[in-house]
Amino acid sequence: MSDLRPIEKIALYGAPDRVTDALQDVLLERGLQVVVIVDDPTDIAARPGLAAKSGSPFNAESVARSVAGTDAVMVVLNSRSLHPGGFEHTYEAIIALLEGLPTARVERLMLIGEHSWLNSDDGLPAEKLEHLQHSLHKSPLAWTLVDAPGKEPTVFMTLQQYACSVIDQCLQGTSVKQRLHVDSRPQAEEAP
Repeated sequence: MSDLRPIEKIALYGAPDRVTDALQDVLLERGLQVVVIVDDPTDIAARPGLAAKSGSPFNAESVARSVAGTDAVMVVLNSRSLHPGGFEHTYEAIIALLEGLPTARVERLMLIGEHSWLNSDDGLPAEKLEHLQHSLHKSPLAWTLVDAPGKEPTVFMTLQQYACSVIDQCLQGTSVKQRLHVDSRPQAEEAP
């Protein structure tokens, strides 16, 4: 999407986590500014181009405060720090992010995680599934649902290659309002 403003500063939720660390490293290598949003910013080691803020992706006001001044937000939904509640936590985070980012005037959102709730409800609350899909559909944000990298040893893509692909999609503004399967050949499909 060419009408998105250029991205220079990215907020990152989900640290500490191997995927978050890979994203952070690639973003910094590319000369972008990174703001890691965590419960305790003193847990984040200082590095050039890296800042830390306290905040939670589960509260729209906290999201708006934490991401203010950034151009895009990446969230690793299935990280150890964000995923203890499964779908309920995913639901709460996505809704808070969809509400908080427009307040902060952030247009781009990458949601990295297990998006199996799109394929089957598996006993999940129908009302929340419907609300989540409706909220994504009506959102003015340029969001992308990115499938988390596989954990199997047969996956031939390194975390750094995965991070590069996700970041390319974010910076280019492609795969907007879609679900993205990242492998050595990124392919997008329509989401809700």
